[in-house]
Amino acid sequence: MRFTLAQLETLVWVVRLGSFRSAATQLNITQPAISMRIRELEAVAGGNVFLRDSYRARPTPLGRELALRAERVMAACEEVEGNISSRDSFRGAIRIGVVDTFAMTCLSALMRRIESDFPEVRAEIRIDFSALLDASLLAGDLDIAVLTAPTPHPQVSVEPLLGLDLQWVASPKVNLGKGPFTPEDFANLPIITNPSPAGLYASITSWFATAGVQPARLNTCNSMVIMRQLAREAAGISLLPTAILRREIGARSLRVLPIRPKIAPHQLAVAYRRDAPGQGLRMLTQIIVELTQASDLARYKPKG
Repeated sequence: MRFTLAQLETLVWVVRLGSFRSAATQLNITQPAISMRIRELEAVAGGNVFLRDSYRARPTPLGRELALRAERVMAACEEVEGNISSRDSFRGAIRIGVVDTFAMTCLSALMRRIESDFPEVRAEIRIDFSALLDASLLAGDLDIAVLTAPTPHPQVSVEPLLGLDLQWVASPKVNLGKGPFTPEDFANLPIITNPSPAGLYASITSWFATAGVQPARLNTCNSMVIMRQLAREAAGISLLPTAILRREIGARSLRVLPIRPKIAPHQLAVAYRRDAPGQGLRMLTQIIVELTQASDLARYKPKG
């Protein structure tokens, strides 16, 4: 014979509440049914689980050991039940914000996982700069976002992902030396970057500020796809995440420009609203973590 979940649950509640009567009320069954379950459990255990000479239901050493193990079994059952019910209740529109880099490397895989794992979910995707995604998440206009430098907030949980390595790149057609290049070397070249308040814009202006110079031609574009294309077609040089440059660098249609001083990587994270019901967003967060670690973002993360 084996213990049943009903027996283990009964044992747990009798130990917690200290009486058969209170456990019967908690489980919405009769007190004789509680006593029967305990007798059946003792038959399987091979001994008494409660002291017979006590007014309160005090467990024996065997009873305490079984109750401890039963607590673990019940916790595991509750976790499984919670995950299943959360998955079933995770439905409707989910507002997801992502930065360009994640969209270009992981978004297709994420959409496939949402389709397979959460068939009742309808994804509303917004691609934007991290600063704007952060503001929308804090305002409650997004449910979850993949971004850099999320603002700490009591209603937002943050899961770090990885660092995004950044590289200056240019077409081989652009007549430049071997480097390493300094801010002074790029000051008069046409530069293509995201507009403020994007992180790339801040990284570029900070890098030039280290040398006390300002770029003369700082052209802005709100799409990394187009920025990459413009750099490839020699319309300017650009600072871009290495993870989105794999094909271009491999095909030698873009050249990495070594620089001094180096530019710090951007720290990518996934953040979600804590006030959403159920475990759905937490489950989606774990999927995003898995996809990120298996993507080009992880292959081209900073070393050291």
